[in-house]
Amino acid sequence: MKKEDVGRIVKKAARLIPGIGSYQDRESLRDADKTLRTEIARRLDELIGVLEWVKTDQLKKGGWKRIKDLDELEKDVETASKTIERAARGFGSMFDGPKVDEETLERVYEYDKGMWELVDPIDKAIRGLTEKGKVPDQATVEAIRKDVRELISKITNRDRILKGLAS
Repeated sequence: MKKEDVGRIVKKAARLIPGIGSYQDRESLRDADKTLRTEIARRLDELIGVLEWVKTDQLKKGGWKRIKDLDELEKDVETASKTIERAARGFGSMFDGPKVDEETLERVYEYDKGMWELVDPIDKAIRGLTEKGKVPDQATVEAIRKDVRELISKITNRDRILKGLAS
């Protein structure tokens, strides 16, 4: 018998104990949500590197005008990355009863998937700044910052969902 088979049998047996099954379900949702948030943070961290490259490229070309705007955009992206990476998981002890029920965890996971969709246009817009001969104008950088701030706002609202204060 393989190690995985033994693990599966033990997990099934444990579900026979009252409360264990729902606890395992909530843990699975927490793990899936954490994985998604980690991936969002990784993508945002990657974009910080892209912005560093854009700033360096602009400096080499003598494009000093947009450096401050690009710095502010980079700080916003970093704030979004750190905030989503450190967001609460909705823990509840197995023996205390569920502090965050399965339905709420599912809502939070769906909410986080919506954040993933917000990252796509931000990613595309920032990578668009790397196009050959492209000089980032203030309106473009501000539009990207607006999208990043919307993402940050969504991340902040996530805690309200965990606490049952938002829908």
